[in-house]
Amino acid sequence: MAADFPPNAIRLNIPIKRYHTCQPSALTTNDDKTMMQLTEAEYRKRFDGYIITDCAVLKRGQYYFVSRNLAEAQRAGPTAEAMVTKRLSWYIPDKPEGSRILDMEFEGYQALDICANPSEGRILCISIDGSVTTTGGNGDDEDEDEIPKSITGPRRGTIERLRTIDDCVYAVGSSHTICLRKGPNRWESLCLNLPVPARADFDDVERSNNMAFQDIDGFSPDDLYVIAGAGRVWHFDGTKWSRIAFPSDMDVYSICCAGDGYVYIGAQSGSLFRGRGNEWTLLVREMLTLPFEDIVWHAGKVWLTSDYGLWNVIDGQLVEADLPSSDIKVCAGNLSVGDGVMLMAGTNGAAVHDGTAWQLIFHRMQFA
Repeated sequence: MAADFPPNAIRLNIPIKRYHTCQPSALTTNDDKTMMQLTEAEYRKRFDGYIITDCAVLKRGQYYFVSRNLAEAQRAGPTAEAMVTKRLSWYIPDKPEGSRILDMEFEGYQALDICANPSEGRILCISIDGSVTTTGGNGDDEDEDEIPKSITGPRRGTIERLRTIDDCVYAVGSSHTICLRKGPNRWESLCLNLPVPARADFDDVERSNNMAFQDIDGFSPDDLYVIAGAGRVWHFDGTKWSRIAFPSDMDVYSICCAGDGYVYIGAQSGSLFRGRGNEWTLLVREMLTLPFEDIVWHAGKVWLTSDYGLWNVIDGQLVEADLPSSDIKVCAGNLSVGDGVMLMAGTNGAAVHDGTAWQLIFHRMQFA
């Protein structure tokens, strides 16, 4: 009989709070920073002292960022993430200065991910323990019930990743968690025939990691891929999950079902695989210290990013992306695609690509 599911993450006994800090800024202009979209006053109010950890495009001209308080993070250390304030900021460039960038804050939360939900016209904010908040960026945010947890799903363990596929939101995580959002407070389990972890799996770090899904993508709802641990790749055909014969036991972190018909999987140390079904090729072997955080398809290309930079796959080769300036390059870290645009954001700033050209949103070092 399967073991009762213990929590996979430490939840500190801290009250969860979420509040708005949406008062307009007193803005100033600076002709030296006209290349950037944000003014220094806007940057200081919304991003100063915070580091971006995730981003999402709801639609063209609506860009969202999750950031965490840097000073609190340094004090809390790696085991007290709930002590670190998270901030959701949204930027709508067509609005006038003073109201085009707003935010709300989350206290008492562990790791927080965001994802665009185009079918509802909202952004989903989901914590590692399944807490859910949605917002349309108009002060209409709502707290929902936690994603239900049970052996049969929709949530078996923690939530590690969100992904929009065909305008629908999928969440994956530990203990072979896979679920599909069907509407407010409605999550459908896609755990199906995936193995149910037993007590021995929880007691063995390697076996537990091999059941912890890191990412999901798909060509359609009936053609999905998920990845976990040391080369664990599964495929969904609309009815059941099948284990893929992946040719490596490298740890895998990111996946993209691209417009060229291939699946790209980012593995440890910047390794990259390309394939589909049971046929795979290693394109790049261990070129970096960090794995790729995000892989996306945009403007007819595969794009890959980590804190080290931004790359494309061209003719089966990984090449550094052709960027107009170092100010754009330092924004690397996370990618999100929607409505024909690609948002890139990371430790040092944010930029957006409209399919043809880049526009710098902000570069924090220019405000140092």
